[in-house]
Amino acid sequence: MLGIAGIALVVGLAGVAHYKTNISVRRWLGLYIWKSISSHQYISPDGARIYYETYGNGRPVLVLHGGLGSIELMSFQIRALAKSHFVIAPDSRGHGRSSDSNAPLSYGLMSDDMLGVINQLKLDRVDVVGWSDGAIIGLDLAMRHPNRVNRLVAISANFDVSGLMGSSSNTESSDTEVPPPPLRYRLLAPDPAHWPMIYRKVVEMWQTQPHYTISDLSQIEALTLVIAGESDIVRRDHTDQLAKAIPKSQEFIVQGVGHDVIYEKAAIVNSAILQFLGDNS
Repeated sequence: MLGIAGIALVVGLAGVAHYKTNISVRRWLGLYIWKSISSHQYISPDGARIYYETYGNGRPVLVLHGGLGSIELMSFQIRALAKSHFVIAPDSRGHGRSSDSNAPLSYGLMSDDMLGVINQLKLDRVDVVGWSDGAIIGLDLAMRHPNRVNRLVAISANFDVSGLMGSSSNTESSDTEVPPPPLRYRLLAPDPAHWPMIYRKVVEMWQTQPHYTISDLSQIEALTLVIAGESDIVRRDHTDQLAKAIPKSQEFIVQGVGHDVIYEKAAIVNSAILQFLGDNS
């Protein structure tokens, strides 16, 4: 059985800096200077308040961060994409600057939030680039709303809890220890005192979700690029299954890196994303 602390150690990597707070301080400072060009808005579904920023011009692309993270985690991808695309970058429900609600957290609920953002911007279709939890949200959006997703880049995504290294079928947990909130959360969250609640919600979600089937994945109509690190916490055979199950997909395994592929091999990942998405026409 993996308790909350154990899940956070193994699955918690699924948001990189799910819990690593110092890996990108200089990168964040650079992003904050650069992103003065952005604008921001909110939507308010189900008692929550979802924050998002927009950058650039061109074909729209929705960029989704990992669990317990924020927009800043995707800064390398945002900056690369904004040169030729209209980038929409939300903070997931209960993450970053977005508030939470009393509802249990789920990938489906966060996918609904993203659909709300797309609708508010009056966009018919978007490309989606998601990493870790953000990639799972992207998969959910493409399965449930195939007419709204043009192309999908799913980076380091599992489609079932069994796909993670060290996963356990026992989802009960008696370990209620919660680590201190990351600096990122303390600075950005509308209510920093909510940290223990959102931490437990996210960990419970990791322990019990997702549970998509091969049949579910086969319903994805979007052209899809599945990316993972060679030593990702998502098992290689699971990543292979994901790519094989999606009809119009291709797979790219980045050598010499794990789950932190979007940072440690940012240039390679960004080049693959831009080539896959094509021009901004």
